[in-house]
Amino acid sequence: MASSQAVRTGRPTGSPSRTPSSAAPTGTRHRPARRSSDPDAPTIQLRTTVAAPAPAQAPAAKPPAVKPPAPKTPAPKTPAAEVPAKAPARTRVRTTTVAVLVPAHNEEEGIAATVEGLLAQDVPDWLEISGIVVVANNCTDRTAEIARRYPVTVLEMAHNPDKKAGALNHGWRVAAQDAELVLTMDADTVLLPDTVAEMAGELRDNAVLGAVCARYWATPGKGLVWRLQRLEYTRYDDLRDLRRWRVSVASGAAAMYRGAALAAVAKAREAGEPWDGSSLIEDYALTLELKARGYRVAAAKRAHVYTTPPGTFRELWVQRLRWGRGGMDECLKRGWSTATRQDCLSYVLFAFSVFFRVLFLTMLTLMIVYAVPFRYALIGLIPLAVMWLERVTSMWRLPGRSVTDVALVAILVVEDFYGFFLELCAVVAAWRCLNARRQAW
Repeated sequence: MASSQAVRTGRPTGSPSRTPSSAAPTGTRHRPARRSSDPDAPTIQLRTTVAAPAPAQAPAAKPPAVKPPAPKTPAPKTPAAEVPAKAPARTRVRTTTVAVLVPAHNEEEGIAATVEGLLAQDVPDWLEISGIVVVANNCTDRTAEIARRYPVTVLEMAHNPDKKAGALNHGWRVAAQDAELVLTMDADTVLLPDTVAEMAGELRDNAVLGAVCARYWATPGKGLVWRLQRLEYTRYDDLRDLRRWRVSVASGAAAMYRGAALAAVAKAREAGEPWDGSSLIEDYALTLELKARGYRVAAAKRAHVYTTPPGTFRELWVQRLRWGRGGMDECLKRGWSTATRQDCLSYVLFAFSVFFRVLFLTMLTLMIVYAVPFRYALIGLIPLAVMWLERVTSMWRLPGRSVTDVALVAILVVEDFYGFFLELCAVVAAWRCLNARRQAW
């Protein structure tokens, strides 16, 4: 009975039987009883448990509305000037030193203006004037006394046979051998406030340059000799402009040299000094030495100085005779070379110029004597018209020109006389050079 019951119930005998409950639990569905084919089998209530349906869920609450983020308003930009920037690291600027040498011979009238012009120089951060040295050269006046009133070094040379060259060499040995740049200038020259900076800038920007000179104007004065030289300086400036500021000589009125170039010349010379004491024009001799060593020499087109020209025709004669003789001596001493060939050619052209000037005067005299018809004389006026036009145009570039300057240029005769005078100086200098006559200062 038990086994049959076990079979009917599908449970093992030891398994506890389930007692039907009168109250069916929630989620229980009753099925009608089935009878077994065995008549003696008891009726068994089958119960199938069906999972109760899940209780109806309440509708999910809507999530709270999320407001979109407000658009970000960019912060107003602070002007660059208001933003405190970090201070850049301080870079040390390399300083270039320049030593100044002023040889002076009896210059008590002008030495004060010269020194004051040097002390008033406006130099950039990269440039430093390491010292100003005034060399009183064979002075018999108060030049040294006046110079000592200023913060400069004064060296006195009571007996100096080499004159200006000796004074420059002495100043260079004492105070300028270690300077990167060396400025030499006459004691009657006054620099404009930016002259030193302009000249040093030219040397700084061009390593091929061994020296530069300033453009010089005549110190304000009066008289015919002064006016004629003033016009001459202006025309010489035009010539340098046409030659792209290359010059045949670094004029001693105001010239700045590269220290290494001076040292190279001094090393090559037997005396061990840059300036040649035996030369009549030491600045030209030094220029040729620099050119022979591959250096170029030019004019600093933005550097200006005022220099005092000779006041009389006698003083002018002595100066130009020395210049002419000194230049020819230097060319003959060195011969034809890359340093001298341009100057040698200029002397040849000068000889042609003198020849044609004499020829012109001869033709003019013959035309007057033999009464050549005017229509033929007009042909000779064409070159005169061209010359007149060139002189007038150059005169307009003269700073501070006056009515007198215009008249001197317009009438031609006065300037032609001045040209004759200068050519005569050159002819006499050439004659003395060829005859080996001694020329002194």
